[in-house]
Amino acid sequence: MKNPSGPLRPYQVIATVVGINLIFVFTAAFAQRATDDTSWWNRNDSLIFTIDQVHGLLFMALLVLIAVLATRNGWKPAFTISTMLLATIPFVSFWAERRTTRKVRGAQTAAA
Repeated sequence: MKNPSGPLRPYQVIATVVGINLIFVFTAAFAQRATDDTSWWNRNDSLIFTIDQVHGLLFMALLVLIAVLATRNGWKPAFTISTMLLATIPFVSFWAERRTTRKVRGAQTAAA
């Protein structure tokens, strides 16, 4: 039988990186609109675009890890979808990662 918490550590790492990146992307989007063309945010538009693209790829990897955890742990669709949606909200994504970690570890404890 596969270890139901096998992808938990990669999920935690990717969720944290995506959460930090999400805060940066939101900050950059706001700052680019709120500042003039000579600001750092607007002068480094290509760097911000690259970071945004990396964020998108990491977010897709995060969704796959959530789906794997959901399948291995028999999550209800509502929990799986809410975990995916909460990962799109700055700061709330960190709470969602902790909630998921508690659920997986709780299932491990119950199975032992």
